[in-house]
Amino acid sequence: MPKLLTLSICALAALPIAPLVAQDRPATASAAVEEFIRAAADSNLVRMSELFGTEKGSARRTGKPEDYEKRMVIMQAMMGRTEVRALTEVATAKRGEVVVTTEVAKGNCKVVVPVTTVQARDGWLVHSFDLPAIWDGINRPCEGTPIGN
Repeated sequence: MPKLLTLSICALAALPIAPLVAQDRPATASAAVEEFIRAAADSNLVRMSELFGTEKGSARRTGKPEDYEKRMVIMQAMMGRTEVRALTEVATAKRGEVVVTTEVAKGNCKVVVPVTTVQARDGWLVHSFDLPAIWDGINRPCEGTPIGN
């Protein structure tokens, strides 16, 4: 009996004390956009994949698109060290889809782009945006920015 008790205690000790906590689901389309771009700025590829997807779910949960991990790396590389601010939300004709007008800034360079979001079981997700427009907007010579930024 004592041996069984010892094994039970050892098995319980091996269990995590606190349950794994899932990341919060964005309550709004704007929150999803801001969290996604902040995750990119912070090099948090896992969080990015939790906030990017389609109405079927996040890229992390669905594994779609199949090259989503590569896409997250590219987006992170292009949006690293940026700041973000959601400006407005406009519902589209498609149910569960909202376009968030978003300001992305790096130093004194700022660009405003539309970001399409979708509502899924995972909460609001970033679905699409013009990455080259962000890259061009934040990596050009801007007033007050030293050359070579």
